[in-house]
Amino acid sequence: MHQFNLFLSSLLIFFSSSLISEYLINITFESDFQFKSQGIFIKELKNSNSKRQIENILKEQDWIKNYSLVFKPFKKEVYLSIVNRDPVFVLNNEFFYDIHLYKFKFDNSNRDLIKVTGPVNDERNIIDIIKTIESVSKINFDINEIVYSYVSGWEVATDKTLIRFGKDLTKKKLQNFKDTSNYLFEIGKIPSIIDMRYKDGVAINYGKQ
Repeated sequence: MHQFNLFLSSLLIFFSSSLISEYLINITFESDFQFKSQGIFIKELKNSNSKRQIENILKEQDWIKNYSLVFKPFKKEVYLSIVNRDPVFVLNNEFFYDIHLYKFKFDNSNRDLIKVTGPVNDERNIIDIIKTIESVSKINFDINEIVYSYVSGWEVATDKTLIRFGKDLTKKKLQNFKDTSNYLFEIGKIPSIIDMRYKDGVAINYGKQ
């Protein structure tokens, strides 16, 4: 956990502002310092000059999941505790999404997240894919990228295997993938490609992608 105080200077990171003679603002980021947006937010707080402005700045931060704001009476002190949203993937380098598909602005933060690209109409498909692949704990596929195209449908690049789900993402197809993955684990073979696009079964390729 990192703490940010708008007054003093020591082992933490501190700032002064136009409120220097009025408010001491203590900020705690409960979820660590993760986004570039947080740095911008701190700069905006430095230039705030009223309680209402501080509250308005907070309401504008879409990366904040929840917060606690306390103004100490008669002391000109503000205590602010913030919990960040936890993004799961980045869509088309435009937005972060958390597990509940709450969308907030992508700010080019250096995060180890799943990159998703393509003309996606329903983001729920992305979560279904991620949950399905991550549920195969025996193999532990590490998802790097998910791509959707009108030609190939859904393709998932993992550290071990390229997984092709095709255009139609059905519950049956997702279950078939889990069953196939468990079978592959039992026989001790991890293919380079698992192709789920066939109605009559699954195509496995042990060669190069």
